[in-house]
Amino acid sequence: MKRLFVLALLTAMAALGADRTIVGSWKIVINVAGESHDAACTFQRDGDKLTGTCKGETGEGPLTGQVDGEKFTWQHQVPYNGDTITLTYTATFSSDTEIKGDVNVAPYDVAGDFTGTKIVPGADK
Repeated sequence: MKRLFVLALLTAMAALGADRTIVGSWKIVINVAGESHDAACTFQRDGDKLTGTCKGETGEGPLTGQVDGEKFTWQHQVPYNGDTITLTYTATFSSDTEIKGDVNVAPYDVAGDFTGTKIVPGADK
């Protein structure tokens, strides 16, 4: 019984110490209007503010965002058919290395969803 308690305590401590942070590089897969698009976003955090960059199929640009507990939002602009569109993401963690949420494309007011996978340095070795 004592072993089970120690095992449960160690498991709980490991879960509390997990690195659940948006900071770092992520592969983002966006699904909008029946199409899938990939992007690579890198996030930095200063308090409740997010900054960084997103690079997609049509270019790279800065991102800005906000953290609110386990929920976060960010946006960035990309060129599209001679226009500039703004992608706004709302996300939560689905695991320590995965985020999921919704994306809105302005000015077209088209919505979709996305999944992000954290790029862990050295994980592909």
